[in-house]
Amino acid sequence: MPQYVLVNRRAGKFTPEAKHASRAAVATTLMRLEGSVRVVHDKDPADDLARRVVLLDADAAQVAKIRSTMPADAILEPAVRRSLHHHTPVEVKTSLPLSAALTARTARTARATASSYRVTIKGGGKPLSGIDVMFYLQDRAGQTHTTDTTTNSLGQARINVPAGHQVLFVEPIPYAGFWIMIAEAPPSGSTIDCAPIAKAGSSGTGWWHTVTGVSTSGGKRGAGIKVGVIDTGCGPHPNLAHVNLVGVFVDGQTLSGSQAGDVAQHGSHTSGIIGARSTKSGEFAGMASACDLFHARVFKGEGENDGPTQADLINAIDSLSRDNGCDLINMSLGGGPRSDAEEDAIRDAAQRGTVCICSAGNEAGPIDFPGAYPECISVSAIGMVGKAPLGTFSAGNRPKDPSQMGKNNLFLAVFSCFGDTLGCCAPGVGIVSTVPAKPGFPRPYMAMDGTSMASPAACGVLAAILSQDTHYKSLPRDISRANAARDLLNQHCKSIGLAVKFEGRGLPHV
Repeated sequence: MPQYVLVNRRAGKFTPEAKHASRAAVATTLMRLEGSVRVVHDKDPADDLARRVVLLDADAAQVAKIRSTMPADAILEPAVRRSLHHHTPVEVKTSLPLSAALTARTARTARATASSYRVTIKGGGKPLSGIDVMFYLQDRAGQTHTTDTTTNSLGQARINVPAGHQVLFVEPIPYAGFWIMIAEAPPSGSTIDCAPIAKAGSSGTGWWHTVTGVSTSGGKRGAGIKVGVIDTGCGPHPNLAHVNLVGVFVDGQTLSGSQAGDVAQHGSHTSGIIGARSTKSGEFAGMASACDLFHARVFKGEGENDGPTQADLINAIDSLSRDNGCDLINMSLGGGPRSDAEEDAIRDAAQRGTVCICSAGNEAGPIDFPGAYPECISVSAIGMVGKAPLGTFSAGNRPKDPSQMGKNNLFLAVFSCFGDTLGCCAPGVGIVSTVPAKPGFPRPYMAMDGTSMASPAACGVLAAILSQDTHYKSLPRDISRANAARDLLNQHCKSIGLAVKFEGRGLPHV
């Protein structure tokens, strides 16, 4: 049976009576569905003013049958799943896993006639062992396929190239300290030397701080502002030890914050962009390191089906906004259709004073949901010429279209989504931030690209702006506070010379 999400509307419900009536609509709808559903998880809070969120498997015909008689305050809709924004090198538009491209018969033939291919990966002249390496292969029909492996103790990565395929690109992905590289068709036996990531400037400064006017020399950036992050989890990392882990929201259920460690690297990176507290020279600082930072994990992992449904995002938004009083929430995720239930939660959060800031997406097309909701501030990604070494993945994200080149060497990243409803732009190419510590990497930093990096950069800049505004901080936690935050962001944005659909209001500047 298909999966559905059932919730009660809360946006616009300002009295206890209205909230009770809305909550009752869920129970009424469940009774009408009785016998035709399997409840996966029912979040039914003891606080009867809170939202009830039910994830269930239901008979599609039965759902269609009761829709016309459902209470107006109940939302019953198909489950949609959001994901991380991934992107491939600009030279490779689409690619499939190699295993998916070969039938069993073709695979047997290909293995029999495959040729061995080897590259050695070094960093700073020394072999890099245990790192991921992605290979992009092209078949006779011109289709591109991918396969990956890890380097051995000598830094060597080996694959078998099936008959009729050739290597287009090799992408070494060091865990920390070195840039991700892109080598075009290197001959077998070649060595790829990964460029080292330069240390941060004075007080943890990167180019993304400079262009947004963030001074890292002061210790009060973001003080008094509560910022939430919804992502893959956070930490462990010594510079993120202050982050409040509010919980894990997966499959419609809520788990303890003790389980909210990062299941990828993405959530630690986005959290670090906002609020990393660097303690050693050369470490990059967060945009608003003095803010009160909260993290809700909604991903089970990095797999194709490990992303959150709208039920998980709703529960995470409610926790950060209603339970923890966050002023801003960053969501570096998206994709898939709109959701009335998800938009209601975002609108409800705004009515409590919380503004959601979202990545626009990495498909170079229309803005993804949830960023496409009018209640959200969507953020496109920009880069700066010369800030990523030649041969790196980041350097390849500079556009060839002159209309996407702005002032002061700034440009729209070639992967960035855009549109007329875009909120603003922010740095999202070659951004260095925290990733989880692991053996051999006690304080790791990695460079990443994406609107996933631009969104927390904008969020951190806005937190720094809000922390300086005494009027904003005096406002009640209602829609006036959310509107004031949006107004302050708009007032502090400066055009970088791009069309509105590419930069929105422009680049936020403290």
